[in-house]
Amino acid sequence: MKSGLFLFFLFFCLNVNAQNIDSIALNNLRDAVLELENSELMRSGSLSLSVKKVKDASNVFALNTERSLPSASTLKLVSTATALAVFGGDFKFQTFLEHDGIIRNDTLIGNVYIHGTGDPSLGSERFKGYPTANELVTRWLAAVKKTGIRYIKGSIIPDASFFDAETVASTWIWGDMGNYYGAGVSGLNFNENLYKIKFKPGADFGDPTTFVGIEPAIPYLTFVNKVTTGEKGSGDKTIVYSSPLGNSVVLTGTIPAGPAVFTVKGSIPNAAEYVAFALKNSLLNAAIGIGENKVPQPGMPAASANPKVVLDKYESPPLRDLCQQTNFWSVNLYAEALFKQAGKRLAGNAAFDDAAKAITAYWSGKGADLRGFYIKDGSGLSPSGSITTHSLTDILNVANKDASFNDFYKSIAVLGLNGTVRNLGKGTKAAGNMHVKSGSIEGTRAYAGYVTSKSGSLLSFSIIAHKYMPGSNRMISDSLVKIMTLMAEL
Repeated sequence: MKSGLFLFFLFFCLNVNAQNIDSIALNNLRDAVLELENSELMRSGSLSLSVKKVKDASNVFALNTERSLPSASTLKLVSTATALAVFGGDFKFQTFLEHDGIIRNDTLIGNVYIHGTGDPSLGSERFKGYPTANELVTRWLAAVKKTGIRYIKGSIIPDASFFDAETVASTWIWGDMGNYYGAGVSGLNFNENLYKIKFKPGADFGDPTTFVGIEPAIPYLTFVNKVTTGEKGSGDKTIVYSSPLGNSVVLTGTIPAGPAVFTVKGSIPNAAEYVAFALKNSLLNAAIGIGENKVPQPGMPAASANPKVVLDKYESPPLRDLCQQTNFWSVNLYAEALFKQAGKRLAGNAAFDDAAKAITAYWSGKGADLRGFYIKDGSGLSPSGSITTHSLTDILNVANKDASFNDFYKSIAVLGLNGTVRNLGKGTKAAGNMHVKSGSIEGTRAYAGYVTSKSGSLLSFSIIAHKYMPGSNRMISDSLVKIMTLMAEL
């Protein structure tokens, strides 16, 4: 058991500012939290919980709220709240197809540019009414054809210079970066910077697999397949190893026996380069010649003596819709794009460290207590980044005062109804009431968001379980969900 001093402090926090909160419900919450805190599951770990009234930021419940712990994906709440507060829900990313040359007869003497401004949804299939990757390439081909150009005496240049050249945080781990959820972010993203890898499993457990190919085709990538066949129903247990600085990919792990073809997803090492490659192939297939066949590396293109002529301007879905996808489905790429976009606006620099400092300063300047708030990225994928539950509920309280709060609140999934928490808390008073962002990385489970109490008060909350007993993911998740359902009884 914890010390008597701790229990006194907990009792104090439970009662000082808990007016209008059901005392029996508060005791039930306390008992559940202490049961988990003192269980064998948390023997060597840390449990932290902060529950506050949004209106006056008073504590309703506080346990270890000053411990700085990994946030996991609950950090996406900060990235989306910041982006909405800084840009507003109507903001749209823009992507331009341009040329810098002179058209003589049917020849463009100059280059064609695909100029991105960081849109993470470019070519995504998530949004109805917006073009997919293939449809965008077709649209750009039509824009070139419309000018009468039949020959480009230059190159197809991917311009990703809107952000810095650091596409992944230096603190991300090697086992994440090649997988779809570890896709790097740049000024020019495409199809969520992912591709599909197809395998044919062997007949028996332990048999080698056959690498069938990838979709879309990216011929400049090379693959070494070390994936073997696992048990039937074992699911995707592959790890894709690749670097954002190279084109070599090593495939490891297992896929289940049974399916004729099994598909997993990887991250394109240099998505901006792929955009130019795809457009170049489309132009060549349409009998539009290109003088310089090699696709230049994306980045800061050399200054052109001629002004750019816009052939096509594409606008993304509104920011509120991007934030909803970010929080509903925990899309790391979107969170990183919003993180860098906010950093560039607030500090003039989209580099990870600079964006982190700018975002921290932004919320601190609005009155949030950010001691112990040491973020490394915008998605929470970095295991070395950390926050306190106190700092996160402070940010959630401050966000409530912003004009963009309605968009932010709607961007958070509802327990038992939708998003990553759609199957949690069903049949409880929390279902349909609690707006929750879930988070999980190795050894950490976290939830954060808002819940309306019985008295009608909007409460903010953040709960993190860190370094719990290995192999107890399901038990920890069930315990945290139980605690959250008790919050809805307050």
